[in-house]
Amino acid sequence: MELRQIRYFVVLAEELHFGRAAKRICIAQSALSQQIQKLEEELGSPLFTRNTHKVALTETGFVFLKHAKSILNGVQHAEDSITLAANGYSGRLTIGFVEAALWDIAPQLMRSFNQKYPKVELVPHQMNTITQIEALKQQKLQIGIVGKKVPLLGVNYQLIREEEWLLALPSWHPLANEKQAAVEDLAEERFIAIRRESGAFYFDQFIQTCMDNGFSPNIVLTADKMQPILAFVASGMGIALIPESARNIRDDLCYVPLKGVIKNRYKLFLAWQANQQSKVVENFVEEAVLIFPQLE
Repeated sequence: MELRQIRYFVVLAEELHFGRAAKRICIAQSALSQQIQKLEEELGSPLFTRNTHKVALTETGFVFLKHAKSILNGVQHAEDSITLAANGYSGRLTIGFVEAALWDIAPQLMRSFNQKYPKVELVPHQMNTITQIEALKQQKLQIGIVGKKVPLLGVNYQLIREEEWLLALPSWHPLANEKQAAVEDLAEERFIAIRRESGAFYFDQFIQTCMDNGFSPNIVLTADKMQPILAFVASGMGIALIPESARNIRDDLCYVPLKGVIKNRYKLFLAWQANQQSKVVENFVEEAVLIFPQLE
């Protein structure tokens, strides 16, 4: 049984006239008659009664019509689904992201992408940069939001965020109302920082910034994530250098811009395999560039 025979049958069942049905599907009337006859022979039962004046469905024909329409609807649905997937409008996208992306980048980007491509299932995973790169290599992730470009053949990067460092302070700190704080003046301060195992790029940049300004920081406490760091700052246990978007986590602290020798700003990148053929990934990158056009 061929799919075209099922289509011919449905058209003839709707028209109940060989001439009109043949014209509708653009074949000769004799060819239509031959195909219907072959279908009936394969099914072992007549589907139509016909004479010189009338064509009508048999009981078998009525039963087969229901199934034939279901088959054609299923085929059409499959074709539509494949077309959507081929153009990136449906499918599944596994996304990795560092903690910093949660503060505003990931929610903004995923919300915008989901509104434009609602049939794409987004599967997010929080991972550090190195773990994401390894997951990309093993094809466990399709795209990542990472804090550093790791030199690796076959991985593409797209800068999506570049931001300043701020000083996070409790409201009663002497520097809380300053317009700027000089890094060199922080040598005697107690610092709270990310553990290097949890955020090597952040930790290394923090240490380097302090060293470039003439001192080694007095780190009194570390944590795995930014939220507890800022909670410790709020409790008065110390101060912290943070990327500017981290201020979205708490609104009960004071955030002061820094001045001094600051060689590197905090950056976030999209990362994906260069040989990635997924249209969904391509659309996600395009959406990121659309949201952050200054970094295209």
